[in-house]
This record gives sequence, structure tokens and C-alpha cells, in this order.
Amino acid sequence: MKLTQPSAQNEKTFRRQRDLILAATGDGIYGINTDGKTMFVNPAAAKMSGFADEEMLGLSQHELMHHTHPDGTPYPVHECPIYAAFRDGKVHRCSDEVFWRKDGTSFPVEYVSTPIWDEGKLVGAVVSFRDISERKAAETALEQSKQRERDLQSDLHHVSRLSAMGEVASAMAHELNQPLTAMMNYVQASRRLLDTEDQGAKDKAIGYMDRAIEQASRAGGIIRSLRKFVEKEDADRTFECINTIIEEAVALILPGGTDTSIRFETALAADLPHILVDKIRLQQVVVNLVRNALEALHGTKDASIEISTTLDSKDMIEVCVSDNGPGLSDALKGKLFQSFVSTKGEGKGMGVGLSICRTIVEEHEGKIFALDNTDGGVTFCFTLPTRPEQETQDA
Repeated sequence: MKLTQPSAQNEKTFRRQRDLILAATGDGIYGINTDGKTMFVNPAAAKMSGFADEEMLGLSQHELMHHTHPDGTPYPVHECPIYAAFRDGKVHRCSDEVFWRKDGTSFPVEYVSTPIWDEGKLVGAVVSFRDISERKAAETALEQSKQRERDLQSDLHHVSRLSAMGEVASAMAHELNQPLTAMMNYVQASRRLLDTEDQGAKDKAIGYMDRAIEQASRAGGIIRSLRKFVEKEDADRTFECINTIIEEAVALILPGGTDTSIRFETALAADLPHILVDKIRLQQVVVNLVRNALEALHGTKDASIEISTTLDSKDMIEVCVSDNGPGLSDALKGKLFQSFVSTKGEGKGMGVGLSICRTIVEEHEGKIFALDNTDGGVTFCFTLPTRPEQETQDA
């Protein structure tokens, strides 16, 4: 069979179809030769750039639309990925640059520069691009929304800590009253002794003054621990002993010792590895769980609370707060760690404590859960991963 060359009519039809396709596409398309000069441009490219066809044909496309980085610094032509396509014969893609309009404004684009080959020879490149302004605006709005969510979460954590401290303010006042009263007694006794001429009495007064200083230091320590706990800004993560965190948290919520009607016990495992944590946030978890247990035990006979720590076979530290109160209702169990679900009954509590506990524990790559006790009451547990300090520093 003999092959014939396409007729002039067929060639005209082909060119017509090609032009229609280029005109119909919403993406900007233009072609450049190996000198970077524009050979053709479709209507979408002209519309997005603001240039007329005749203002682009035969001119350097880089100098027209790609001459400057997004930050306003010059874009050297030898660094241009678009021109690189007809130099190295590779396809180049980019999604974080801008093109410049005729009026001097820019718009974010993603583009693909594909080399054009003619009988094994590079003769130029074809560039397809699209304006991604709407996508960038949506991404910015999404990031702003996420930041607002993070800010609200931080505010919620802060409010929860303030709520927790508000409920133990009377206990704190009692605890502060002890060293302040002792200081007053020591100072008054010292003054009486200093009024005498007896040298022995003066030496005794110095001893009283030293004790007063110790009590002042104790009161200052109580105030500092409370202030640090309610600060909004959280500390950087440091390697800490979980048992020490628990002991300090318990001292915050039970500063003067627990109610004599409630038996409080600890079973803290010895030689637990130090773990990388946000100390203040974990104290908040312990305070919330212990406070919940105390409130659940109101009116319970032979009430007791136990806090325990263990290291399981998966190198996870497990912290448990157990009480022998009335336990949890079936209705609460399925939504226990959801926001605005309170274990304290209708109209009591904010219903955010356990939700915040879950958030904090999950931020530490742990889990939190509740278990019914066989002899009554409930146990709240959370886990924290252990990670050798040297391994973390190497990472």
C-alpha cells in the first residue's frame, strides 16, 4: 500500500483543531525555543498574564513573566527550571513560584516545563501553568483555622487549670496559714527574747529567727508551685521522674493532707526511667484525675484513693488513679473523654477535664482509659512511652 503525504486541506484542519484545543483549555500554555523566545501562547496564558499575544511572541518569556522571585529578589535566567527543560531534556515541575503580570503584580503558579524534541534534537519547551491563588488562600485560611484551634485548646487548658486551683483554694489557704502562723510566733518570741539582757536568750532568738526564715521559704515554695501550675505558657519538654511529678501534683491538690475520712495511698514503682515530658501538663492530668476521685468519694464509707506507677513489658510507664467510689454509669462510659461530658452530674463541672487529659496524654504518644474495679469504684490509667535520654539527644 502506498502512503501519501497529508493534503493541504488536512494540514489546515489539523492546525485548526490544535488551535481550538489550545484556546479551550483553562491552563495557560506557551512554547519557547532554545533561546527562550516565545513561539506561541494560548488565550488563557495571555489572559492570566495581562499581555496581548503580540506583546509576548518573539520575546524572552523569562524577562516578561518569570524575572523575580516571590520575595522580590531577581531570578537569574540560568537558574530558571523552565529554561532548564530545553537544556537538559528533562521535565521540570514547580508549585511554589510566581509569574508576573503586565501590571507588575504577581500570582502564585504551579507549572510543568516539558522539552520539545524534533528528530532527536532539543528545539525548545512547552510550558503549562495554572493560577493557584484560590488554593493558596484556602491553605492559608486552613492554617489560620488550625492556629485558632491550637490557641483555643491552649486557653481551654489554662481555664481548666484555673478551675482546678479554684476548687482547692481553701486548702491552699489552710496550708499557707500554717507557715505564716509559725513565722509570726517565732518573730514574736524572738522579739521578747531580744528585750532581755540574757546572752543565752539572744542566742535562742537567733534560732527562732532561722526557723522563721525556713517557714517563709516554705510559704514561698507553696506560692511558686501554685503560680507555675496556673501559668498559661507551658514549659519545654524535659526529662523528668514521673513519681516526682505525681508527688508534686498531689501536694498541690492535697496541700494540708487529705481528708481524714479518705485513705490516700501511693504505690510508686522504684527505678523508673526518666521520660521526656511537659511536666506542667502531666501535673494537670494527675490533678484532674485525683480531684475527680475525691469528688466521686463524697459520702462514701471507708473511702480510699490509690495512685500507682508500673513499667510494663512494652516499656510503657502506666500511671493509675483508683478509687472505691460509686463507679461510672453505662451512659458515661462510651463518651467519657469527649468534651463537655461531666462525671459530676448535671450542672456540676465544666465537662472538659477528662477531654483535656486525653489531649495531653496523646500529645505524649500515650493512651488514657478507665476500668471498673471488681470491688467497686473506677481506675483511670494513662500510659507514657519511655525513651532513653541518649537516644533522644542523638535524634
